[in-house]
Amino acid sequence: MPALAAWEAGASPGPAPRVVAIVGTDHHPFDRLVGWVGDWLDLHPEQAAGFFVQAGTTSVRPPCSWSPFLDTDQLNDLLDAADVMVCHGGPASIAEAWSRGQVPIVVPRLWRLGEHVDDHQVDFCVKVAELGRVRLAPTQAAFVALLEEATCDVGAFRASVLESDVDDVVARFGTLVDELVSRPRRRRPRARSARRCRIPTTRSDFPAVVSDPVPGLAPAVGATSNAKRKLDQVGLAGMAQKEKE
Repeated sequence: MPALAAWEAGASPGPAPRVVAIVGTDHHPFDRLVGWVGDWLDLHPEQAAGFFVQAGTTSVRPPCSWSPFLDTDQLNDLLDAADVMVCHGGPASIAEAWSRGQVPIVVPRLWRLGEHVDDHQVDFCVKVAELGRVRLAPTQAAFVALLEEATCDVGAFRASVLESDVDDVVARFGTLVDELVSRPRRRRPRARSARRCRIPTTRSDFPAVVSDPVPGLAPAVGATSNAKRKLDQVGLAGMAQKEKE
């Protein structure tokens, strides 16, 4: 793929880390995440050669190498070469980071912005962030701060879990995901009150669509407590405590 080849050729080893951002394969556009990456690169154009964005169905075009979708081999090569991983809140994407010993920067998709059918990504990510497994970015300001930190200190985004435990961690998380996602969910209608506006940006070709200011991520009532019980059952909480000792 030309874009991937250009990234591999342009992002030569050096002080600037390689950063890969992926939005997954969901058909809902995730303009907000891709737009946030673009806004940051507009302010740091010297970093663009080290960035690659898998943008999905978004209409936003980042000022770096990008592709709508990648096949499995291309994605694996891309993630293997990355120093920092940015992703949506999809459990499979998070597990890809863990399997490579990384703590990803995560922006969960929001139902009220039309980014997903519900807020299950918020429920997952809030709990997993409490365990130190992801770096959560609920707002653009938080996202900017995390990218600034990541480009200065890649080591802060490395998992403390031993390599021999990575597969076990991913497997346990996969069990939790399978149990929660497989439960029937009623599709919620999109809120009528949500108003869309464009994020101010220095580039006129970055129409990143969001709702009114996003103050933070609030999981649905009862969802976090249910997720906590499941996390305790599969042992992730205990594993996180073990790492602190």
